Amino acid sequence: MLRGNVDCMHRIDVVTPDLRMAGARHSMFLRIDPRILAIAVFNAIFGAAVAALIASHVWSVDGDRDLRAALALADGTFGQDRGYLYSPLAAAITLPVAVGLPSAVAIVGWFLGRLGILVAGVARETRGLSNPDRVLVAIAAVSFIPTIQDLMLGNNSILIAAAVAIVAWAADGYLPGLPLGLILATIPKPALIPILIWMAVFRRRALASALGSAAAFSLVGYVVLGAGAYAAWFQVLLHPYYLGTDQAGNLALGGLLPPILAGPLMLVTVVATLFALRRGETPGFIACLCAGLLVSPYTMAYGAVLLLLALRPLVRVARASAFALAAIGSIAVVLFLPLWAGAILVMTLAVPRTAWANLHQGVTT
Repeated sequence: MLRGNVDCMHRIDVVTPDLRMAGARHSMFLRIDPRILAIAVFNAIFGAAVAALIASHVWSVDGDRDLRAALALADGTFGQDRGYLYSPLAAAITLPVAVGLPSAVAIVGWFLGRLGILVAGVARETRGLSNPDRVLVAIAAVSFIPTIQDLMLGNNSILIAAAVAIVAWAADGYLPGLPLGLILATIPKPALIPILIWMAVFRRRALASALGSAAAFSLVGYVVLGAGAYAAWFQVLLHPYYLGTDQAGNLALGGLLPPILAGPLMLVTVVATLFALRRGETPGFIACLCAGLLVSPYTMAYGAVLLLLALRPLVRVARASAFALAAIGSIAVVLFLPLWAGAILVMTLAVPRTAWANLHQGVTT
């Protein structure tokens, strides 16, 4: 009997650690970070309020414009809408959708497609977190004001962010640069120029691929669509129309501040970005994201979707500060985007260089 009791106690001692480990794993699986919860709740409430406020004014404004540009390309009137800044190739890619689907179906499909891309990116970046935290991060990202604006307008910033992420999250190679090449050939935006500079330092093969494929795509578009369409596009780029003659909605430094202030601040931004590039791949990447928004001739709120790519590496090297900036992100974009982007740039430079050195290939791990 005594021996039986000893054997039973031995089995309990062997099994108990396994049960404890399983319980710990289950606890981690369900753990919720209160900071992530707070950010998700605030973004969801604030984002819903803003969405309700602007819905009647912004819903599918850019999506409808894309469809009209595709039809204009087909009937030979491309370039008359000076608010459409994308290339004739972009309109040609949209044409099958414009003629093959009801506009409402096309708009909803475009909305869901971009939403799916965003959620897939969040899923990739939140590996290692508990499932509740992953869901909360997704809610926070989707209800982030720039994301809300991009989704509702039918804009392409989420698509641009995805192409940039493919390059940043992969080792240097020719294949990751191809999606960005298509972006450059169809929806080139000045905010991408600092990213290309970053690629020239840290992703040279991807840069060669992006520029080479952009040239190839553009050549095909020029040959197939004709010189007239591209000449009309260049005229639009030379004399663009940005939501009105007063450039309302321009959140870049040059759009919000008088030249006497904007000029020096732009110069400081450029110098700070160059300094960040010298410090390493990840600080350089984040600084280039910020610089693209700050010094671009035109920055809308949806452009700040790109800054979602800065969150994970910042959390890894400056957790408290990164959470603080994330917490105020939506309201900061509404109040004064340059100050928030500038704060991210300053925080990036304030992190010790040794902390960045511990990140392998920047945002890839």
